[in-house]
Amino acid sequence: MDPDVSIIMPLWKSNKDLLNKISKAIDDQDYDGDIEIIKIDNGWGLAKSINYGISISKHSIIVSLHQDAIPTSNTWLSSLIKPFEDPSVVASVSDVIDMETNKVYTPLMDEKGCAYRKDSLNSVGCFDEKIFLNSGEDMDLYIKLKKIGKIVYPHSAVIHDHPGYLSASGYKKRQNANTNECLLRVHGTSFPGWWKGIILANIFNPSYWYWFWRGFILKKEDFKR
Repeated sequence: MDPDVSIIMPLWKSNKDLLNKISKAIDDQDYDGDIEIIKIDNGWGLAKSINYGISISKHSIIVSLHQDAIPTSNTWLSSLIKPFEDPSVVASVSDVIDMETNKVYTPLMDEKGCAYRKDSLNSVGCFDEKIFLNSGEDMDLYIKLKKIGKIVYPHSAVIHDHPGYLSASGYKKRQNANTNECLLRVHGTSFPGWWKGIILANIFNPSYWYWFWRGFILKKEDFKR
């Protein structure tokens, strides 16, 4: 018997067709545990929205799924959840297939398709919604969860339908600058790739420089598209 799970989907200006594809993919899962779906559509930002979903969820395994992330197969959920048979596992992370470029990558942690033990989330304070609005909360959580248990990568996958997401000249460059300063300030050299942010934050890289040092001044990530 598969464990019961609560899937939390934070929504913001969501695409109805994409949501229908995601709903169908969830309905088609070969999974015999209960699947609770919690959609949060309030404009609070990712961290606060997911935290609220966690607070009202009824199951001990939490899955975060973005509004533009589509499970690739009917075994996505079972593959993602199976590692929790090991009691030392605190989180399980999906691979991500970028629809625009067809690039496949495995994030250290990413709410596009991650599963977590609810008690582990609560023990580290869940997502940090005070510092991180829409970016960086996943890396912050990765660093905190890594200290208390195993994070595994079972190669279940979601397709990310988000044009321009991996573009070097797109909005993510500015958002990452804002995020990287906050992660560096909070976690220091425990933040993977901390040194890259410092190198990039120079006057010859004005857009990155502005958003990096904005994070330093405001002491939070506040980038909005």
